[in-house]
Amino acid sequence: MKTFPVLGLPIHLSENYQDLLISRVENNTPTHVVTMNSEMAMMAQKNTDLATAINKADLVVPDGSGVIFYLKRRGQKQQRIAGIELAASLIEAIGKKGKDYPICFYGGAKGVSEKAAQAWKEKVTSAHIIYNHGYLSGQELDDWCETIKKVQPKLILVGLGVPRQELWIMNHRHLAPNAVWIGVGGSFDIWGGVKERAPEFFCNNHLEWLYRLYQEPSRWRRMLALPRFFIKAMI
Repeated sequence: MKTFPVLGLPIHLSENYQDLLISRVENNTPTHVVTMNSEMAMMAQKNTDLATAINKADLVVPDGSGVIFYLKRRGQKQQRIAGIELAASLIEAIGKKGKDYPICFYGGAKGVSEKAAQAWKEKVTSAHIIYNHGYLSGQELDDWCETIKKVQPKLILVGLGVPRQELWIMNHRHLAPNAVWIGVGGSFDIWGGVKERAPEFFCNNHLEWLYRLYQEPSRWRRMLALPRFFIKAMI
């Protein structure tokens, strides 16, 4: 697959990431998926562990208008694929295959991944989903790792936030070596009804970041990465 560098990090260019990943699930092809946006790209400039995780990933998807703008400025036509939408399409497709294709939700506050799993089971009744929150430690975390090893999910979604989720996946892929692993940020919050995704107007006009800032004002420092990325994109 063709790749193109964004601030020295690889972006894999494709017209259909969903079909590619469904094929990888069905063929037990080990896959770490990173959905990279401008904020993550800037963070990786200082965080060498995150940069390593991105470079080691099997598929890096352009999730964010800034990354698409960067590519367009350099003659690369590529549609944006929101990570939450990609993950949702995979849950729907894989969930229909039933218990032979288990799915794993790991992350979020206590009770959130459970709510997200219940919401998905109402949509896809045949889906087999195991779940746990993202604040495990000690024996609880060891037990959860053993559960993943025993169940061997086909699709593992990790919502621990950036960069923690990318690093956790990189260091724990051995638990289910043939799975497709994806870091999904705050997707469990949205699927579980804890937070709302930006309205369609914001999504269609590249302003999803503004709605997130409205929901979480404490993110303002992290959002400073966006204008810095824009400047780099213009060079």
